[in-house]
Amino acid sequence: SDGRRRRAKGWTVNQAGLSRYAAAMLIARVAVGGAAAVVPGALLRAFGIDQAEDSPTLRYFARLFGIRNAVMGVLLWQVRNDPRALSRMATLTAATEALDAVAAAVPLATGKTKPQAAAGAIGASIAVGAGFAGLALAARRSARA
Repeated sequence: SDGRRRRAKGWTVNQAGLSRYAAAMLIARVAVGGAAAVVPGALLRAFGIDQAEDSPTLRYFARLFGIRNAVMGVLLWQVRNDPRALSRMATLTAATEALDAVAAAVPLATGKTKPQAAAGAIGASIAVGAGFAGLALAARRSARA
């Protein structure tokens, strides 16, 4: 948090920059999670679920997804200035996204879901997971410096 640059294995890591990266990722996590919890129908539409397929059960699961994401964002906020804890949390978050991608790929591979719904979920999980993997790496390098 003092803004000093640290050199670790060829990278220059700025603690303030690392904190901003973490803040951007957690804000996105809380925003998407909060929106899914409050307006789950919008999340379902974004993933290709049309009005005819919408149901209270799907909305319930969308809310669970939203709550999980919001809580993960809050946890990231709590560790944003501790590079070791941030690295662990970001690694777990990246792993969660990888598992979300697998969970979407299985029904796609077996033909039990709409391709556009699965593709959206897989693409989002890969993109978000990559962002968190990058954050984990930057935090790990900062902690070692």
